[in-house]
Amino acid sequence: MKKHGDIGGSTARLSGGVALVAFCGLLGVPASALADTASEIKALKAELKRLEAKVSQQAKDNAQVKNALNSAKAAPTNAPPPVFVSFRNGLFVETEDQDFNFKVGGHLQIDGGFASSADTISRSNVGFRRARLEIEGKAFKNWFYKVQYDFTGAGVAGIRDFYVAYRDKLLPSEISSQPVTFQIGNFREPFSLEATESSKYFTFIERSLPSVLSPSRHTGAAVGVGDKQWSVKAGIFSTSPQDTATAPPTGEAQYWDAAVRGVYAPITEEDKLLHLGGSFKYHKPNNTTAATDAANLRPGQSPEREETDVLGGGGALTRVSAAQDLSCGASAASLNITTTGAGQLIAPFARRSSCLKYSYNYGFEAAAAYGPVSLQAEYIAAQYERDFTNALIFGNGGGTSLRYSGYYVLGSLFLTGESRAASYKGYDKDFNTPGSFGEVQIKNPLNKGGYGAFELAARYSEINLNNGGLVDGNFVYAATVAGNAAQKALASTATLGGRQDNFSLALNWYPVKGVRFQANWTKTLTLVAPSDRPYLNGEHPSLFLARAQIYW
Repeated sequence: MKKHGDIGGSTARLSGGVALVAFCGLLGVPASALADTASEIKALKAELKRLEAKVSQQAKDNAQVKNALNSAKAAPTNAPPPVFVSFRNGLFVETEDQDFNFKVGGHLQIDGGFASSADTISRSNVGFRRARLEIEGKAFKNWFYKVQYDFTGAGVAGIRDFYVAYRDKLLPSEISSQPVTFQIGNFREPFSLEATESSKYFTFIERSLPSVLSPSRHTGAAVGVGDKQWSVKAGIFSTSPQDTATAPPTGEAQYWDAAVRGVYAPITEEDKLLHLGGSFKYHKPNNTTAATDAANLRPGQSPEREETDVLGGGGALTRVSAAQDLSCGASAASLNITTTGAGQLIAPFARRSSCLKYSYNYGFEAAAAYGPVSLQAEYIAAQYERDFTNALIFGNGGGTSLRYSGYYVLGSLFLTGESRAASYKGYDKDFNTPGSFGEVQIKNPLNKGGYGAFELAARYSEINLNNGGLVDGNFVYAATVAGNAAQKALASTATLGGRQDNFSLALNWYPVKGVRFQANWTKTLTLVAPSDRPYLNGEHPSLFLARAQIYW
């Protein structure tokens, strides 16, 4: 296409041609030559008009394009913003501004194993330990949610995490760079390192023996504050979908807990860690019984299994016996006044009081890592304060104050050089379970030509559910089975839930992210059986357990 300069040149040439014709006429140039020149001039004029029209049209087109661009810039757009999508270990979707996201994940654990002789443990078994599906995410920048269901449960009992949380920057940066978290729903009470940690990341297949003194998930509300090196989380909780029943006895109120956990990690480096923490839980029974709250009122029968319970039922080897409901609910068939005879006159105005006034649990925790070596330990105790008169009247043993306790110590070594310090999650990484361990950071995964991560671990754990009394355990065993009224009264001055010491070894292989294989061997070193199962006294069963796990 010719430019404006070319048009100007054509015009100049045309004017020059006219002048040339006139000049040639004066000189007497032949008419034929003049005719040729006139034709050329006519053609040049026609070309000039064509070029002028083309330039005019191009100017109009340019103006239309410019107006369209300006209109596009000024007009609002309803197109959705771009999103980021990832399929690494689950489906993750997030908007460009990071105000909205969600992740679809879950995990499967298949366990199997066998045991030596112990009458409450199956000799062998295999099956699904957990089969969970979960959705978690964020909405409108500050709102967070999680829904998790375990298909090994039934109905409502399969609900695990199910909460919504609001997070906002309310504290000065000098105190914390992280937002404060307000959380409501069903989630783990803030208590204990091991009880808080996700089952996906356990060093051993199951939690240690003292975990039966820790609370599980409950429905309630909590507030959390913290930063990379510290956190405090506290809340009020009530019933749990994993309770035996979610309604209290007729005419009574549901129990409630108040729990708090604080942690401090002065060293949080890629291959170095020092973690310290403590927990406290206050429990108000409100006359509920073990029929609804067995985890608290029959310690050892927690809905969460421990290491010797994999091949057996709840409380496989040690537990406060079924007859020893610490609220006295099992001894008195109902906590209500008997509605027969004279009782009918006072039943609307009075009821029996529970044995248990209140209870509280407390624990201390520590963890350290240096390169591939790590250590972890916890001590947990439970204290029950009861009405001695009611306990005596209802024939429920143990007296006024009962105390149970347990502890564990574990050590871990990564043969392939990984460090547990790299998997530590402070409040800045996890507001739901701060101060716990996440997935292992594999240095040379199998899919990149390596061998994955290999870990060796050992653990010693102990639980003691025996509580004093005026006679020793052998007398309690005998009186429970064949004692007269006086002997049983003496036996009831104590509780004999049993005492157990275990030693466990573990070999774990993490081939790639999201896959793990585990093998555990556990030996029961000491077993003082509960009073209702004296035939277990002195046994030393061994267990071999294995697990295949995937999570996404």
